[in-house]
Amino acid sequence: MNRTEGAAAATAITPSSGVRTGWGVGKRTMALPTRVLPNQPVAPRADPDLLLVRQHLAGDPTAFETLFRKYQTPIYNMVVRMVRGEDAYDITQEVFLKALRALKSFRGDSKFSTWLYTIARHTCLNHLRHKAVLDEESLQEQQEEHPGNEPVDLDMNVNRLAETRELQRVVDAVLATMPTEARLLLVLRDFEQLSYDEISQVTELSIVNVKSKIHRARQAFKKRFQPYLELLEGGIGR
Repeated sequence: MNRTEGAAAATAITPSSGVRTGWGVGKRTMALPTRVLPNQPVAPRADPDLLLVRQHLAGDPTAFETLFRKYQTPIYNMVVRMVRGEDAYDITQEVFLKALRALKSFRGDSKFSTWLYTIARHTCLNHLRHKAVLDEESLQEQQEEHPGNEPVDLDMNVNRLAETRELQRVVDAVLATMPTEARLLLVLRDFEQLSYDEISQVTELSIVNVKSKIHRARQAFKKRFQPYLELLEGGIGR
C-alpha cells in the first residue's frame, strides 16, 4: 500500500461508520468504540440525602427541614406500627430530635434513611421496654387491689374488628400481637419496603438471618391473621 492508499484508508475510519477516531500512531489511526462495553462496572449512585446533611452542617437552616419533610411520614408509619397509641407522634418527634443532635456523627457509611431507621428502631425498642415495665407494675397493682380480676384478653376485640370490615385495622391489630423483633422485621420489609441489606444494617443481623427471620415472621403472621380474615369474610358475606 502506497502513501496515498494509506491516507485514504485512514480517512475512511470516521465517526459516521460507528467508530470514532482515536489517537494517531505514526501514519495510522487507532479506532475506539463509541458504546460502553457490557459488564463494565457502573459507579454507585451517591446518596442524595448526603448533600442535605452536608448543607446542614455547613449552616443551611433549611436542609434538615427538607429531610424531615421527606421522612416524617415513613418514620411515623414505622413507629405507629411498633408502639401504637398516642405515643407514636411523640416518639417520631424524638427520633428526629435524636437525628438532629447526632447528625455530626453521620459519616455516610450507609444511606441516611438507613441511619434514620436505625435511630427509630432503638427509640421504639427503648419505649417498649419502658412500657413493659410500667405495664407490669400497673398489672401487679390492679391484681393487688382486685385479686379476682383477670388480665384483658386481646381476643375480646375480634368481633369489634370484624364489624368494622377495615382490613388495615385488622392487619395492624394482628401485627401488634407479634413479638417485637418479628413485628419490626415485617414493618421494615413489607410496610416500609426496605431492602434486605438495609434491614441488615438497621437490625445488626446478617442478611441470611434477616431473610430467615422474615420468612418465619410472615408464616406466624398468616397463622394469626387467618381467624380474623375468616370473620371478615363471614361478615361481608352476610
